[in-house]
Amino acid sequence: MQTQQRCDLTGMVALVTGAGGGLGPFIARALAEAGATVAVNDRTLERTTATVEELRRAGFAVEGFPADVTDSAQVDQLIQHVVERFGQLDILVNKAEAHGSGCRSDEVTDEEWEAVLAVNVHAPFYLSRAAVRHMRQRRFGRIIHVSHITAIRTSVLNGVAYVATKEALYGLTRHLSIEVAQHGITVNAILPGFIVTPKLVSEWGEERIARLAETIPALRAGTPEEVAALVVFLASREAGYITGAAIPIDGAVSVVPGARNNPEAAFA
Repeated sequence: MQTQQRCDLTGMVALVTGAGGGLGPFIARALAEAGATVAVNDRTLERTTATVEELRRAGFAVEGFPADVTDSAQVDQLIQHVVERFGQLDILVNKAEAHGSGCRSDEVTDEEWEAVLAVNVHAPFYLSRAAVRHMRQRRFGRIIHVSHITAIRTSVLNGVAYVATKEALYGLTRHLSIEVAQHGITVNAILPGFIVTPKLVSEWGEERIARLAETIPALRAGTPEEVAALVVFLASREAGYITGAAIPIDGAVSVVPGARNNPEAAFA
């Protein structure tokens, strides 16, 4: 007897924001590998195109849609363009984020506060609002916010704007999940901890990464592929009864207090 492949996204259309760097390209690739048609977004044409070309060289069906997701009008156009191009939108992955300077609360400028809030809270709200309008008609949808473990465990190293917005995104996830559950739409957040990307390796170096990884209960850092695999599962039909959740992917850092919970490693 032939069995259906688990987490098969064939026939689905996914939009990944912030796909031009960091975890974004890994998530877009994993969704494509699972069978989804993928639309990638970043703020600039250059960053969007770089991911599109990388995935097309690997043989995946992907198209780019550059837009500023902090602008609600551009977000509405972005979602509309994806739906017009592919006929549907099944999966929304909100990956775009801003970190801010990480400076003390009394040193944060109005401009920095508003800029981080715009990317980390306004953008996922605008995108979710626009996506739900289409998903509700099809009675199916998956919205996945890529947040951070600072949503459930505060770290001063990330700065007040980053921490506050990640906790706000957790609230948005829970509230929206209640509103749309009856329409077959799930809304979840994933909370990565210390994940080693190529950019982090180039900025920190292998020695520093290895030293910090030893402070994690799992005794290693996470990989982008592990984060992407969690996104694929939450996007699948198999995850249809999981909604309103915030799922840490951090090697147990968020649940173990004390010296082994090195904040520099946990919240980098």
